[in-house]
Amino acid sequence: MGAVRALSLDDLVLLEEKDAVERHFDHRNYLTVKRLLVVFALLAAASGLAAVFYHQPLRGIASLASLLLVLGFLSADETALFSRYFRQITIAYLIAQLLLLALPVPEADLATGFAGFAYAFVLILVRLRAIEHLLLFGSCWAVTLFLLYRASLASGKPVFDAALSTTSVFLLAALLLAVALTRRQRRAFLVDWRREHARSRERLRMRQEIDTARRIQVAMLPQAPPDLPWVDVAAVSLPAAEVGGDYYGYFTLSPTRLTVVLGDVAGHGLASGLLLSGVRSCLHLLADDLGRPAEVLRRLDRMVRETTDRRTFVTLLCAALDHEAGTLTLASAGHPLPLRLSGGEMGHGAPPLGTRLGAVYEQETVPFAAGDVVIFYTDGLTEARDHLDREYGEARLARVVQRAEGARSARAVRDAILEDLSSFKGDGDQQDDITLVVLRLR
Repeated sequence: MGAVRALSLDDLVLLEEKDAVERHFDHRNYLTVKRLLVVFALLAAASGLAAVFYHQPLRGIASLASLLLVLGFLSADETALFSRYFRQITIAYLIAQLLLLALPVPEADLATGFAGFAYAFVLILVRLRAIEHLLLFGSCWAVTLFLLYRASLASGKPVFDAALSTTSVFLLAALLLAVALTRRQRRAFLVDWRREHARSRERLRMRQEIDTARRIQVAMLPQAPPDLPWVDVAAVSLPAAEVGGDYYGYFTLSPTRLTVVLGDVAGHGLASGLLLSGVRSCLHLLADDLGRPAEVLRRLDRMVRETTDRRTFVTLLCAALDHEAGTLTLASAGHPLPLRLSGGEMGHGAPPLGTRLGAVYEQETVPFAAGDVVIFYTDGLTEARDHLDREYGEARLARVVQRAEGARSARAVRDAILEDLSSFKGDGDQQDDITLVVLRLR
């Protein structure tokens, strides 16, 4: 609303304490003064009618000026200058209205009653610094003193009579009340602000830690495909959260041997990312055994069981390619089996790592010749859903792979799958991590 717009507590906690208090009270004062504009307009109109009726031109001019001041406040509402100097403009506006509505009134009792008593109730409604409250209530006292002095000149009575004493005591009490209310509301606001500020700092710290974990996880993924002349590789990993639960990696065992690993921790998030980091570290320690996928799965299963709770498990696929022998040796621990462009699914499954089911992991070796294409993926791909809650499914993936049979590169096959997935999902949210690796023997 207006140039002095409201800021939520979530926005205010991003400011320094002093600035947050000022922004909070500036908006509150803005709403208060906006409501008072109606009162000032009515008072100016009434004073203007009285000026016409009693033939008081000076009072009429002051009433017109008061109305113009109301309109000026409204017209300046949306300007940047108004927002920047709102407090100063508000103080000047309140003092100007006091002068325009009190000084031209010839009736001494009415004028002093307005300046010394009625206007004080208006000033109690605003929340300012103590020195600013003192300036406003001091203006009321000074105007009252001037009105009493003017009346004394006309009547011959002394200025410092009971009226001035009563007005002074009332204005002092009103000033103390305004300052006390401001301080009380300031303390109440700061209790909430400091609590949310502490929470905001903690959220920021956690966000920084998650960003760090994400950067570490991204660094764990291959930065480039394996530099081998006999195989073409294209991959992508799309996390559903800041820290994903999917992993893939390439391990070049020799110039003619390459092992590809895909993993998927149940769920996604920071805990999944930490477990994947441990799995990746173990894979590097088991580098000498990566040509025997089943043995790798047996050792990793033991690691996951002994280092995590019973509700945590990991699916893992390990595929060892031997270019010289023309074979692909595959073992899976609960992971979706890969698709071969010319021959459908490959291998056979077993329970995920860490399930404590006494799983027996076996490997299968199949021939792998030039031109063959194999697609490895995580279940986030086939379980993706569209706006009608329909699943993408393995059958649709197989059809896309078959249509891509004429593709000349692994990248073209990967992009065809991603394009079809995007067309299927539309604007729907991604519910799970998606990882896709395409291998093509040159």
